[in-house]
Amino acid sequence: MPTPSIAGVKYQVRIKWLLHGQSCLNVWTFNSVGVLDLITDLLEPILACIVDNLLPVLSDDLTLEGADFKNITGSVAQEGFVNQTTSNNGTVSGDSLPSTNAMVIALQTSHVGRSGKGRMFLPGIPESKQASSLVDATFIAAAVAFLACMFAAYRAADPPAAAQFIWVLHSRKDNQFYPITGGAPRNVVASMRSRKVGS
Repeated sequence: MPTPSIAGVKYQVRIKWLLHGQSCLNVWTFNSVGVLDLITDLLEPILACIVDNLLPVLSDDLTLEGADFKNITGSVAQEGFVNQTTSNNGTVSGDSLPSTNAMVIALQTSHVGRSGKGRMFLPGIPESKQASSLVDATFIAAAVAFLACMFAAYRAADPPAAAQFIWVLHSRKDNQFYPITGGAPRNVVASMRSRKVGS
């Protein structure tokens, strides 16, 4: 059944992982320009970018469970999900780093200052893909390919498209949404800490 977006509305998308019995989430935001389908034009292509580019370098301890969306700025409640039931495990055998360790990908917008910068964490680094807390070139190349896949679909088109989902950064500092224009994987393994929103 079609699940049309609402023009001008922002949608939160959560990528759902499972690693060592721990749930891990990537939480992203997209702006709907025009009307598109929230499953076939948003969730499914995102999952395809992950499956094609990231799963080949991620640990087989990591499971991609799926993705969901919800309307976060409109007055109409909209929620939906896609379960990833096949092609959903990393393919590198052997132990992974703990669930608190991840690669950091820095995200940039054209907005100056800290409000225009963000980051995402990529869990499931195999021990064989890092040495002395530095990820190897193959892992970095896969992250770059993933970003290229995402930007091909979700970076603001020039000239503007009549209908497109645009990947945006939600700044809690000023409660604005800035289109993401670029990204850069960091080679140093980072530690993720749970924290309260706003802290």
